[in-house]
Amino acid sequence: MLTLFNSPSTERLIFLLLTVITLSLIPAYPISGSLGYLALWIVLLQVPHVPAGDVVITNAVFFFYLGLFLPLRIALTLALIVPLAVITPTGPISVAASQLFLAACTLLPGSMIRRTEAALRQKISVATEQLSSIREEIAREMHDLVAYSMSQTALRAQRAAADSSYPAAARQEFAAIESTAADSLHELRLVLRALRNNDKNTDRASITGLGTVVLDLEESVRAVADDLSASGYSVTYQCRGDGHYNRLQAAILSRVLREMSSNVLRHADCDRPVTITLSQDVDKARLVVTNGVSASHHTLPSSGMGILGMQERLSTIGGSLDTLMDNGTWLTSAFIPLSQSPALVIEDES
Repeated sequence: MLTLFNSPSTERLIFLLLTVITLSLIPAYPISGSLGYLALWIVLLQVPHVPAGDVVITNAVFFFYLGLFLPLRIALTLALIVPLAVITPTGPISVAASQLFLAACTLLPGSMIRRTEAALRQKISVATEQLSSIREEIAREMHDLVAYSMSQTALRAQRAAADSSYPAAARQEFAAIESTAADSLHELRLVLRALRNNDKNTDRASITGLGTVVLDLEESVRAVADDLSASGYSVTYQCRGDGHYNRLQAAILSRVLREMSSNVLRHADCDRPVTITLSQDVDKARLVVTNGVSASHHTLPSSGMGILGMQERLSTIGGSLDTLMDNGTWLTSAFIPLSQSPALVIEDES
């Protein structure tokens, strides 16, 4: 074995360095790296004054890598080349036997680790497929049962609110039921979208849903725009720039967006366009929603806390909310500074 005592020759140091470099290539290029190492081993055996014992440690690592990164049959075939190169044409049998023993001690553990990792990956794949199937089944059942029931509730409440045979107070209550059912259906659709989201490249935190922390606000904008479109509105949305949010900022801005979309469902005119614009910069972000206001919805009951709630949420992170009515168009604008680190931590609401 090579040591730093007695001034090792330059040839021995060069071969040791080359073996280490070649070994480092095997994890990325198993076949090419292994063949390169074997070629270096054969050349080393032909060079005088460079004993095979210099690379006994790198040989052990080589055998381990063969078992870890290659199928067992290929690994055994390549491993046998090492002792065969020693005894061809007339090499010492003892050195070949020691290489065989070294291969048995290191290749098999590497192969066992490879098999264990493959089995774990298979289990994870099966579990992921089962989870995906369960999510799709839940989404399907919720759509067929809950969403349908909410739609029927909103429709019946709408008809009752328009029935002049009912007292004015009752019609107002029916209108409130219609508004609440429409809001709940809107939120449910966002949840169903999250359940059906099977994009493996999408981080879990970017999935949009009720009570979910959303880090990808562009995905949230797309989800809300899709739901409003499904509700009969003509929606145009755009996302400009690239913002970097912490979890609190993303969660609050996403919830403000959902409240804005709920206001569209309550008060907007279906015959007029809705626009959603998310403008992002290094130090600020602004979310703007515009919609035409339907005169027939002015009397719809509401808690009156939507705008106040959005203002309170935004104020905790140094943001603000502005509203404007101009020629029958309602504009809501939310602004947050991205450079400010919020001191308050708000727990996610269930």
